[in-house]
Amino acid sequence: MKRAALYIRVSSEEQVRHGFSLGEQRADLERYAQMHHYAVVDIYADEGTTARKSLQKRKELQRLLDDVRAGKIDIIVFKCLDRWFRNIRDYYKVQDILDAHHVDWECTQEKYNTTTTNGRLMLNIKLSVAQNESDMTSDRIRYINEGKLRRGEVLNGRVPYGYVVKNRKYVIDEDAAKVVRMIFERFSVGDSSRRIAQDIYAAFGVSLSMRRVRTISQNPAYIGTYRGMEDYHPAIVPRDIFARAQEVIKAHPRPIRKGRTYLFSGKLLCPSCGCRLVGRYRPAMQGAREKIVYLCGKRIGTGKVTGEDVCKFKGTVSESLIERWLVEHMAELVEEYIANAAKGSKKNLKTAERKKKAAEAKLSRTKELYIDGLIEKDELKRRAAEFQHDIDEAALEIERSRTRIPDNIVLLRSQLDEFPTMYENLDRLHRREFWQSIIKCIRFPMHPRRPGMKRDMFFVELY
Repeated sequence: MKRAALYIRVSSEEQVRHGFSLGEQRADLERYAQMHHYAVVDIYADEGTTARKSLQKRKELQRLLDDVRAGKIDIIVFKCLDRWFRNIRDYYKVQDILDAHHVDWECTQEKYNTTTTNGRLMLNIKLSVAQNESDMTSDRIRYINEGKLRRGEVLNGRVPYGYVVKNRKYVIDEDAAKVVRMIFERFSVGDSSRRIAQDIYAAFGVSLSMRRVRTISQNPAYIGTYRGMEDYHPAIVPRDIFARAQEVIKAHPRPIRKGRTYLFSGKLLCPSCGCRLVGRYRPAMQGAREKIVYLCGKRIGTGKVTGEDVCKFKGTVSESLIERWLVEHMAELVEEYIANAAKGSKKNLKTAERKKKAAEAKLSRTKELYIDGLIEKDELKRRAAEFQHDIDEAALEIERSRTRIPDNIVLLRSQLDEFPTMYENLDRLHRREFWQSIIKCIRFPMHPRRPGMKRDMFFVELY
C-alpha cells in the first residue's frame, strides 16, 4: 500500500472567487486516497498562501519535503496542478527532490503523464498558463501600488516610530519625534546606543532597547525617504544630521563577539515584564571561573529597574544552574509533555468536531429555509459563506489536533537512560543546538534577591 501525503493550498482571494476552500479540497483528496487504497501519512495545508510565494515561505510545503527526504512518503496527492505550483522554476526545483527520493504525484481533477514527451509538453504548457495568470495579477497589483505612490500614500508595512498614518499618509507624531531627533543628534556626536537609551528614558520616560535605538538611527524614513523616493513624506531629521550619524555608525560598527556561546539565548522570559533575558559573561574574580548569567533585556536597554512601566526583576539567572536542572529533570519534562499533548489533542479534537457538526447542521437548515422560500438567495449566500468558513476552520483545527508527537521528542524519550552521558560528551555548540531545537521557552518565579539563594524551580515549555 502506497503512503500518501495530501497537499492543500488556498489563498483567501481564491477561496472567495473559486470556492477552493480547505474543507472542499480535503474531502476531495481523502475520497481519492480511499478510492486508490492509499495510506494517508499526513495532510499538509498552506492556508492563505499564494503558489508564487517563495518555497521557504510555504511552511507546510517545507514540512512535506522534509518528510519526503525522511523517506515517509511514496506519493503526493493534490487537487490540480495550480494548487501545487504556478512557477515553472520552483516546480522543477521540488521535482528534483521528489525524483531523488522516488516520490510521485497525482492530481485528483487533472491527469498528467510525465513519462512521455507529449505529457511533459502538456505539463509545461499548463504551468506556463498558470504562471502567466499569476503574473497578470501581480501586474494589476503593481499598477495599483504605483498609483498610490504617485498620490503619496503609504502602501503597507510597519509605521516607523515617530510617525502616524492619517488619510493614508505619514504624519509626524511630535511627541515621538522629539525622541527620534535626540537619537540622531546623539549618534552624530559619537554617543553609544546604551547611553542614548538610558538618557531617552531619563528625559522622556520612553523605554527603547539598544537594538531599537540603533535601528531607528539607520532608517532613511526619517529624512522623508520612502521606498527609495526622496521627499515622499515630512522629514523629522535634517539630512546633514542624518548623514553625520551614518558616518559615525559606519566608523564604529557593533563589535562582533567571538567565542561566546549562550546555551539558552532567546528562551528565558523575565518574570516581571516578560521580556527575553540576555546572556552576559561575568569575568573571573579571585581565581574563580568566569560565569555566564542572564538578565532582563529591558534592564540592559534602559539601565533602569524601577517605575511602573519598567522591569522590576533586578536579579540574574545562572546558566550552569539552568543546565544542571534541565539535565536532572529531562525525563520528567518529556513524559509530562507527551501526556499533556495526548490529553490536549483529545480534548481539542472533540471540541473541533462538535463545532464542525454544528456548522454543518446550520448550513443544512439554511438550505432548507431557502428551498421552503423563507429566505432570499442573497441571504442564503451570505449565511452559507459564513457557515462554510466555520466548517473550514473546524476542519483545520481537527487536523491540528491529530498532530503527532514531534520526532525529536520521540527520539529523546527512547534515549532518556543514556541522556546524561550523551549530553556530557557534547561540546558547547552542540549543546546549544540541542536546547534551541527542543525548548520553546523557560519561565521562573521572581524571588527577592538574597545572598546565596538558588532558583530551583523552572517552568519549561517544549516544542
